[in-house]
Amino acid sequence: MTVTVACALTATAATGDQPVTAPPPAAARAFSLTADGAAPALTAARTADFSMLAVAAPAGRPPAPGGYRVRTRARSSGAWSAWTALEAGEPWWAGPSAGVEVRAARAGADLAPGLRLDLADPGPDPVAPPGAGPEAATGAGAVTAAYETPGAAARRPRVVTRAAWGATEDGRAPVEYGREVKAVFVHHTAQTNAYDCVDSPAIVRGLQALHQRANGWKDLGYNYVVDKCGTVFEGRAGGSGRPVIGAHTLGFNTDTLGVAVIGRYTDEEAPPAATRAVARLAAWALRRYGYDPAGTVTLTSSLDNGRFRRGERVTVERISGHRDVFATECPGTALYAQLPTLRTLAADPLGELLPAAADELA
Repeated sequence: MTVTVACALTATAATGDQPVTAPPPAAARAFSLTADGAAPALTAARTADFSMLAVAAPAGRPPAPGGYRVRTRARSSGAWSAWTALEAGEPWWAGPSAGVEVRAARAGADLAPGLRLDLADPGPDPVAPPGAGPEAATGAGAVTAAYETPGAAARRPRVVTRAAWGATEDGRAPVEYGREVKAVFVHHTAQTNAYDCVDSPAIVRGLQALHQRANGWKDLGYNYVVDKCGTVFEGRAGGSGRPVIGAHTLGFNTDTLGVAVIGRYTDEEAPPAATRAVARLAAWALRRYGYDPAGTVTLTSSLDNGRFRRGERVTVERISGHRDVFATECPGTALYAQLPTLRTLAADPLGELLPAAADELA
């Protein structure tokens, strides 16, 4: 039987990445709370500061049927938020918080012993270098000067560099490369659409902290992250113009690119700014190697991922959703339904002449 899961921050759901011990982040950090025994709730009325969280089911136990309900206590007012439904492994951007409670979604059900709640504090935005001026800092309406400039040979969306969004760097972690980019896999993440784009750099730092600390990975799993305003953030280290092997699509990480749109797009479509940015990014990545963004490709699974066996070949669209090769709802039903239009936009030979959302901010 194949189990369908959400686009989750669990080792089985995302990648075959090799775990490494990352150094303590300079700004972002993550910590965990664990249920000692079976109980109706895991509650911590006061915690260290955090803004993002994920529920991890106990090792060797299935997630709670129906998932979990989570609420947080605002850092500034002390007021508790409304309850939010989460599946195991889904990252949720709760905003600045200092208290948390998690319950099983099913009425009357206890949490399993060993259930873990991973919490991440993204820390402050990086400080602009001396002489760069205020426009070099990340944040709403000010992020444009922190973009990596596209090369003249290929029109690429301007990308917010890792240094600009405040990535934790570990020079000891080896970077692995493929030979090319054959396909692009689209994801969604952060499980909320009610964020301000000024918070996007912090959300990306929170995702990296959870990937490193909660999952034990060497870095952020996605090659790129795109917010609802169409801003593109450089993901995994290694060079945004190179075929870096990420940790985003279990069994299909090599020679592919993983891009996550910040938000939950199960019932709500991704905004046009976000889909335009993904289309531009996918078109650039695929055309560099001579591939038609509207075409198909046959890929070989590198391991058993619960849907395809190691060595099994599968034909997918050049721009596909995570669900096309893994048992998941990711990138959400609504965003998945937008992929045909996104492919058409990416394949438009005149598309590179049109401004992407990020360019429109400049």
